[in-house]
Amino acid sequence: MRIKNISILILAVVFILSITSGCNNSMPDSPEQPAPETSIPVQNQDTKWEIGEITDPVELEKLWQEYIYDSITTVCNAREFNSANEIDPNYVAKFCWLKYIDEYGKESLPLADKESSLRLLPLNTLLEYTQRYFDLTSLDISKIFDGNYDLEKQSFTFNFGNEHRPSYTNKNSWSHQLGKVTRNGDGTITAVMDIYDSSKTNRVELTKTLTLKKREDGSLFFASGRWDYINNHLVSLTGDYNGFDKITGFEGGMEELSMIGEVDGSLILAYASYEKERTASLLLVNTQTFIVEKKLEFSDNFREFGVKLTGDKIVVRFKNKIITVNKNLEQLDEIPLPKPIAELINREPKYDKNGIADIYFGGYDISSDLTKIAYSDTAGIKLFDTIDSSEKLLAETAKIAGNKVFNKAYHRIPRFVANDKKVITTMTGYDYSTGYTICDIDKGTSTILAWGESSTESIWYDTGLLNINAPIYDEKQTFDFETEAVNEIKLENTGDTGFIREPAYCYIGQNHGAIITHKWDANDNTNNIFHINRLDLNTQVVEENVISVKAAGTHILGVLEDGRIVFWYSLNPSESGICITK
Repeated sequence: MRIKNISILILAVVFILSITSGCNNSMPDSPEQPAPETSIPVQNQDTKWEIGEITDPVELEKLWQEYIYDSITTVCNAREFNSANEIDPNYVAKFCWLKYIDEYGKESLPLADKESSLRLLPLNTLLEYTQRYFDLTSLDISKIFDGNYDLEKQSFTFNFGNEHRPSYTNKNSWSHQLGKVTRNGDGTITAVMDIYDSSKTNRVELTKTLTLKKREDGSLFFASGRWDYINNHLVSLTGDYNGFDKITGFEGGMEELSMIGEVDGSLILAYASYEKERTASLLLVNTQTFIVEKKLEFSDNFREFGVKLTGDKIVVRFKNKIITVNKNLEQLDEIPLPKPIAELINREPKYDKNGIADIYFGGYDISSDLTKIAYSDTAGIKLFDTIDSSEKLLAETAKIAGNKVFNKAYHRIPRFVANDKKVITTMTGYDYSTGYTICDIDKGTSTILAWGESSTESIWYDTGLLNINAPIYDEKQTFDFETEAVNEIKLENTGDTGFIREPAYCYIGQNHGAIITHKWDANDNTNNIFHINRLDLNTQVVEENVISVKAAGTHILGVLEDGRIVFWYSLNPSESGICITK
């Protein structure tokens, strides 16, 4: 009898393999992978289920259709969770919407109004699905994105779904391929999805793992999930530098970090999350160890209005106040923003039918002595006196010739420069900036600089602007705030041009600047090369290829007074780091 059972099992496995290998709908362009290690399921003596890898195509398809496929754009956006309560309610709501639509169709739901394509899904109905798929009996509605929930009707408002649902063996729009699915001893099911870095390579860059927990009635719900990046050892660096895996003591995103200055061998860094509801902080980071030595956290986020180092104090701008801090990150003072400006900030923005702002506030800055505030609104750039509350117009909103729709260039992100004797702003445009405006306060003059596609938001030192390889304005120049001189830069190896450049590809410090040039590989991004070049601001001479980085996107965090460059790179979280040149 034992031999007979084994024979039947072998025949069943051969039959399943013949079906799966002969399927015409299998992913045709998926990279070939080594055959995974498989194990024959083992019957758990204490349970009614078999433990081990699930290979039955029928069961895999059911899991894919009911749980996994709809999780790709919803639940799997949560990079790590150990209970459904940790998943963003927006992801939960959208998953449940998809399950409802799959069962009943969008047409079963009423329209939000006669002229809308949005459908209303009542909260009570959606909660039936949160209970089924997440074991949740409630949802935090306060965290649902604006426009996705009608508070008065207590209904979610969506309009997506009813798309073609591919099989787990087919390609899908998200390039997620179902990998190993395992039934564990505790009854949970673990499903792994493989994500390749390119359809032309044989490399898995990322896996996303979901764990489904089993109820007594046999139904399943999401219990945990995580992302795991694969280190394929693709990144290489050349040059003279000290490297670190990360800034120890800092857990935010590197792209949300700015270097605003230095003090006694430490970097002064500003962290402001792109998520406005999160707090912001200032950090002192040791340049020898890249360990956070001190941290000052604020109750609000200064991402919108920014921070600057001026003299021996740091000025932090908020929508209703200004906080000053010394270089040791000790708070000095807190000053309420003048009421007239605070009222302008707190207005609700309004736009015309073409998307042009009718009510607009473009940011503000305050002088080093805290007596003058430069701000911009629909009229232009204005200078406000904090002593007598008087103000004057420095420059009007510019007109864009030849464009009947987008015919205004508003001023945004004003910054005091040239020892507070001038104000410079970025001029808005359609999809890109149209240049800068610099105003001389004493002379009462303003000049438009029709070049450069970076932003005054990236001004950290009172030295000037740096423009390299911008796709619209392809000059290679520096602009001096004090003299307003434009200096040409000689760069032998410009790299590939004509691409949109990130702000972190250039940085201008006290005595030196840093420039990133790059060479792209259209077929395989891991062959991309980034070169870091150092610019001497006194001589305008470029030292080329100080550092070269292969495969990983590279960004300049800052340049120290002695010319050392701080940069970070990342292909993915498993191949990333922060470095300082020697």
